[in-house]
Amino acid sequence: MTILDAVADPALFASAFPHTESWDAWRTFLAACFGLPMAKEQLGLYRQHTGRQSVPTSPAREAWLVVGRRGGKSRIAALVAVYLACFRSYVDVLAPGERGTLPIIAADRRQARTVFRYVNGLLDGCRMLASTSPGELSPPEC
Repeated sequence: MTILDAVADPALFASAFPHTESWDAWRTFLAACFGLPMAKEQLGLYRQHTGRQSVPTSPAREAWLVVGRRGGKSRIAALVAVYLACFRSYVDVLAPGERGTLPIIAADRRQARTVFRYVNGLLDGCRMLASTSPGELSPPEC
């Protein structure tokens, strides 16, 4: 399942990311970031905002974004974190019994708490993932 499949699935994250113009732009970013095929509309949006003609065909190892206030950065960061934590396997890099850690770096503690709340909201809002024990999640140090 790709991150775009997860965002489109009503049983997962569709209600958190409705089909509006702003989230459509973020879907294009996610397609580029994860090296996924793009629809015709996404190709146009990608080319318009990046000035590039060729699209990524493999996942990015790192992404740097310039996004304004209230642009959705924290919600997308939470989505990517939940997707990577819940829908990817790390058996090839973790030793038996080792617990993986997925850091989310924020500018300050307040922003870190916001992203953490979005992560919890995505998990709690999905029946399949709501069974994830809240005790296993550690809030940002305050």
